[in-house]
Amino acid sequence: MPARSYKVKRASRLTTDASPEPVAKGAKLTVTGKLSRANWEDLKYHGFTGQDVKLQFKAAGAARYRTVKTVRTGDAGKLSTKVTATAAGSWRWYFPGTTTTARVVSAGDAVKLK
Repeated sequence: MPARSYKVKRASRLTTDASPEPVAKGAKLTVTGKLSRANWEDLKYHGFTGQDVKLQFKAAGAARYRTVKTVRTGDAGKLSTKVTATAAGSWRWYFPGTTTTARVVSAGDAVKLK
């Protein structure tokens, strides 16, 4: 009987914070976050740099998120971008994963308009 092979991926985490809340319609909103992945040597999560992560938005009452832009993680896996607030809704980050790291979606951060 042939041996089976398995692909094991590192666990990953992703956070989101949109500010200011609430924001005036047409004003700039800053969306930040951090992508980290498990390190098997020290059993801790460390920032994952140089990765493309998609910023997604779901308008209030909408059924699904849509991708607004792609941002590359910087030092320690940090993410930051500015967008124009056009409607109330939720912002989140989506990382599609790599061959060694699992896909992850952050929780949405709801933002209301003033």
